[in-house]
Amino acid sequence: MSEKIGVRKLKNIGVFYEGDLYDLACLLLKAYDAKDKGTNTKSRHTVYGLARDYAYLVRVNDNHVLAVIQDHDLPLGATVEFDEDMEKTNDINPKRS
Repeated sequence: MSEKIGVRKLKNIGVFYEGDLYDLACLLLKAYDAKDKGTNTKSRHTVYGLARDYAYLVRVNDNHVLAVIQDHDLPLGATVEFDEDMEKTNDINPKRS
């Protein structure tokens, strides 16, 4: 099973302003859900993919964005999910102590 993170983990990260990655991630999550409606598909970005798209949109080197993310110790391969979806998953598969 691949690692997932809730979108709120991006809230305090700022490439150019605090929460800029969070804002983009929320937009993309909503857009993907609208696009996927009525299908069995669930499109999601990885943290790495989000960084690449951010860099493309603002025309900066993706290494700059990746460095900011790595400073926050986020796994680049993790899939970004709505926080509510993460909570549902944790209700189904509670962490064991």
